[in-house]
Amino acid sequence: MTNTFHIKGVPGTPVACDMSGAGDTPDERLAAYRRLFERALLRRERSADTVVFAFRADPGIRDAVEDLASREAACCPFMDYRVETTGNEVILTVTTAVSGYDRAGIEVVLDAFHALPDHAGSDVGGLFDRLADRGVHVIAAPARRFELRDSASR
Repeated sequence: MTNTFHIKGVPGTPVACDMSGAGDTPDERLAAYRRLFERALLRRERSADTVVFAFRADPGIRDAVEDLASREAACCPFMDYRVETTGNEVILTVTTAVSGYDRAGIEVVLDAFHALPDHAGSDVGGLFDRLADRGVHVIAAPARRFELRDSASR
């Protein structure tokens, strides 16, 4: 049996993380991911436009994954978020259809998202450093809003 929760990406939205209306900080969000990864991550995959995380379908995991997907969709609407329960797994799939000017930056963002379990103890500054190392510059705007720009497009 498959049960799907899906929040579609919004075409044409800026490639930016806008947490100005969020109830958590970027560091608190990363800590929530860290707790989820430590508790239930089974595997992860990275393909052309997609990152997939598979979690054990233990009590409360589906709710935690849906909560994080909802919070991510609110601040990063340029991505598409899908949560499915299949058998004993809760699957989070993050995809994008962004092309053109912002595509190179999106690839690096997806790579960084895929690598989150490798940097579970890192704060948002560490995440920004890893993005910068890959050529994506994080431009801080007012009130917890961050634009992501590929260095080639500056």
